[in-house]
Amino acid sequence: MAIHWIKPDIAECTRRGIAYFTSELEMISGLPCKIYRITEEFGSLSDHMHDYFQIWYISRGEFDHTLFGQKYRMTQGSIFVLPPYSVHRVEMLPGKELEVLGCEFMPEFINEHLHARTEESGGFDQAFIESFMVPEDKIPLKIMLSSSSDLAVRDLLTEMLAEYGRRGPCFELLLKANLLKLLGILSREQTENGAAGVAGSTNQYREPIMKSIEFIHNHYDKPLSLQELCAITMMSRTNFCRHFKEVTGRTFSQYVANYRIRMAMKLLAQPELSVTEVCFKVGFNELPYFCRIFKKYTGTTPAYYKKNAY
Repeated sequence: MAIHWIKPDIAECTRRGIAYFTSELEMISGLPCKIYRITEEFGSLSDHMHDYFQIWYISRGEFDHTLFGQKYRMTQGSIFVLPPYSVHRVEMLPGKELEVLGCEFMPEFINEHLHARTEESGGFDQAFIESFMVPEDKIPLKIMLSSSSDLAVRDLLTEMLAEYGRRGPCFELLLKANLLKLLGILSREQTENGAAGVAGSTNQYREPIMKSIEFIHNHYDKPLSLQELCAITMMSRTNFCRHFKEVTGRTFSQYVANYRIRMAMKLLAQPELSVTEVCFKVGFNELPYFCRIFKKYTGTTPAYYKKNAY
């Protein structure tokens, strides 16, 4: 399959109020790749598009994202990959904390033969972006990462951000290596979880499921039961479990455990809090169980993580 993007009429887009961002202005000369971090001070963006790929990973918080007229909520642990010329907008939520790790790149950063406006095929390297080159109505609204992939994606983007900031010897090679691994993980997640279909059959359940997710985020430090969430969403246990996993990519218990571990990682970075205090602050009732779950999700113990967090 040859890679081909149809560049829209820029004058017509401008007339319709769609902003257009180009790699020539947004990226460093000679480096068709950009890594950055966004916080709540970033502000909203009206309808816009760009001539490069854009990846946003939400490491904390949430915001509303509209893609081709479809509005949906981006939450912690989710990620999107947009091909060039995708019209979208971003609406930040007042009072919500936010951290987004972003990566933007031109196809030629992967392979110089992959040009955004040619029919030339890039062979093997083309496979890294091929799964994201789909018609407008097929672009995944978001990909909900599994627990292991969530950690891997965060680590890759964090390392890329550091390399991009330092720009030491061979940093371009390290950026490209991590980007290829990142795209491989996302392609696998998209295939396994059927991310492209998340917005289809679950539209009618999206609002109650998002309501349940917000409840989890606000009460993760307290006991949470499946029965309680079913009552809040007014859904049967079977329906809730099925649609919760369709929207988030995780079961209810997996999502709660993952979110609590994320909050624990944040608290463990505070010198004044002990591991035991953090355990109870994030909703775990037993220290051994907390330590076991923490190691399962992070690959290390809470004590080791705390020792190396600051």
